[in-house]
Amino acid sequence: MTLARTRTKKDRVVESIREAVLSGELQPGDRLEQDKLAERFSVSQTPVREALRQLEAEGIVDYNPHRGVRVAEVNLRDVREIYLIRGTLEALATRLAVPYLNSAQITRLRSLLDQMDEAIAQGQLQKLRKLNYEFHMIIYRAPDMPQLLHLIRSLWTKFPWDTLNVIPGRAQMSVLEHRKLVQAIEDGNARLAAQLLQEHIEHGADTLAEYLQNSNRI
Repeated sequence: MTLARTRTKKDRVVESIREAVLSGELQPGDRLEQDKLAERFSVSQTPVREALRQLEAEGIVDYNPHRGVRVAEVNLRDVREIYLIRGTLEALATRLAVPYLNSAQITRLRSLLDQMDEAIAQGQLQKLRKLNYEFHMIIYRAPDMPQLLHLIRSLWTKFPWDTLNVIPGRAQMSVLEHRKLVQAIEDGNARLAAQLLQEHIEHGADTLAEYLQNSNRI
């Protein structure tokens, strides 16, 4: 018999901060103050301190005696490696997800794409990041494989999403690639959906590498 592990206050704080980083609510370089976090989550500073230590071990936050605790900055040298691993893991998750995604979820995916188009038109990059996150997580949660999902989410916290979104034309192209992916999911073609997802990530990698080279950032 397997007993479910009871979530502690520290666990709840860890998950909340991780989610805020993933969704773009917290940006790289943002300072995390223990007292404000304790007030936000209605806990004492002890579970907050323990949570920040765990997040530091995961590489999501950095601690510096002079700058305090901040959301970790992206190391651009790691971007290519992150893309390679993401492509493999997320294509796998997508292939496994297709049989489980129902019509309501597919409708939600299409709605999110329409909202992405609106966010792009209005220049709302933070909103675009949140919509993109929800889009992908609907797919990756579908096969109910928590370890695979955990690995994917861990990589997402290390990725320069905002840099990708400011590259001219990339956000629009990304939505088009998403639409092809949704059509493959709706058609029940798991192999094609996985292929399209991997190509989507590879296109992003190529676009970002070119942008960084041209702007002398790598």
